[in-house]
Amino acid sequence: MSIHDKMALRASALGKTSAEFRAAARKQANFTLARVILGGVVWYYAGGLALIPAALGIFAIVKSVSSTMIATRLEKAEQEKQS
Repeated sequence: MSIHDKMALRASALGKTSAEFRAAARKQANFTLARVILGGVVWYYAGGLALIPAALGIFAIVKSVSSTMIATRLEKAEQEKQS
């Protein structure tokens, strides 16, 4: 059982839905876009300091992908409950 499976089980036990995780993934994707733009501006003016927004952007990408994977597992579980 992968970590995302365990996280999906825990989220389901806490009453979370796949829609909540989809919204979180969308929020993180938007955050990533903002960090990419900020990173470009910082890189233009300060060079190496652009690593800070880049690191935050990479972290946001990881969180977005993780939220999407959990949402997919929750959707599958929700469909099985309805059947």
